[in-house]
Amino acid sequence: MSDEPTLPAGPGFGLTFLYYFSGTALVTALLATKTLGIGLDTGLPNLYGTAFGAVGGLLGALVNRSTTLALPISSRKTFKRELDAALAEMGYTEDSDANLDGILVYRRPFVRQLLSGRVYVLIGEKQAQISSRAVHMGGIRKRLEDSGIR
Repeated sequence: MSDEPTLPAGPGFGLTFLYYFSGTALVTALLATKTLGIGLDTGLPNLYGTAFGAVGGLLGALVNRSTTLALPISSRKTFKRELDAALAEMGYTEDSDANLDGILVYRRPFVRQLLSGRVYVLIGEKQAQISSRAVHMGGIRKRLEDSGIR
């Protein structure tokens, strides 16, 4: 067993899809029965729920699934400085209260954090790993590339 820390693994595509699919399908089916006056025995609310659930599940999974980005680094200090600047532009600050044994945790202010989650960073000797929601990973990657980190 390794003593090296590992990044927390959030929900991937499948679990995120299931979450958004089931919520959207349920709400759509209930709204169809109440607003359109269609009974559940007709099967139409379930059909609407399945169709809208599939769309909602795909969109939710594409945007909110957890992803990990691995980047080669030459200097931990330089990478940390550039990462702090990139995340500050996005409204994240380092959470010094989080104690995850070598894993840096960045978060937004409370209300914004409810909608965006946290960013986890593990900086090794030659590689850094960043884990967050897919929607934020693109912005992080672009800002780091703009600063010269690829």
